[in-house]
Amino acid sequence: MSLSKKCKYGATPSFMISEGFLTSQDITFTTKSQWTDLQLKVEDKELYVPKSHLAMVSPVFRQMFESDFKEKDRNVLPLPGKTYEDVLTFLKCTHPGNLQKITYDIVPKVLPLAHEYQVKWIIDDCVKAMMMEMDTYRFVLHNSRSLAPRVSVLIPSSPVLPLTKTDLYTNCCNICIMAERYNLCSLIETFIERFSTLNYKCYKDLSEFKQISVEVRYKIVCARLASKEDP
Repeated sequence: MSLSKKCKYGATPSFMISEGFLTSQDITFTTKSQWTDLQLKVEDKELYVPKSHLAMVSPVFRQMFESDFKEKDRNVLPLPGKTYEDVLTFLKCTHPGNLQKITYDIVPKVLPLAHEYQVKWIIDDCVKAMMMEMDTYRFVLHNSRSLAPRVSVLIPSSPVLPLTKTDLYTNCCNICIMAERYNLCSLIETFIERFSTLNYKCYKDLSEFKQISVEVRYKIVCARLASKEDP
């Protein structure tokens, strides 16, 4: 993602100094430096980050540090219920000098945190990654209709482990489940459009499909019926 897009949701980060970016050597989040004034406690481990960085990327942290919350003057902030690996991955995704590209495999790690802390551009990148993954599954499913459900196919995003057609349908459903959980309306609408063109018999009995809301499942059926009525 370009820098201009990264900064459009807030002010320029305080650590973007005129001489250039602070690099991954300046801030690793795992070691304390002159730039870090806040320690995050996650699973009895420590992460180190500038308060100004969190305030810049997240309106939730900004309000926490600028309002009369008890966290305002804290140098140590516990994050109960979070995992160390997930928080570290999330921080790397937010830092221009240590940027980690958002791919589908890390979406389950960073999307919950981006949603909780209202980091819009990370949510947008997660949606793009999920959309690309879903389109890949749909393309493969459309071009492998003659294959039995348990015949394995190779997916570019999963090069190590071949997936069956049932796996692909299940993964599509899991994308929709995440989209509903975090109210990603555009992704839900795209899922309905894409999924309604696939073989209903192949996924109607999947437990993951039944976890999708009744409203979305109803819209899929309606879209299927509408497509059959079109001349």
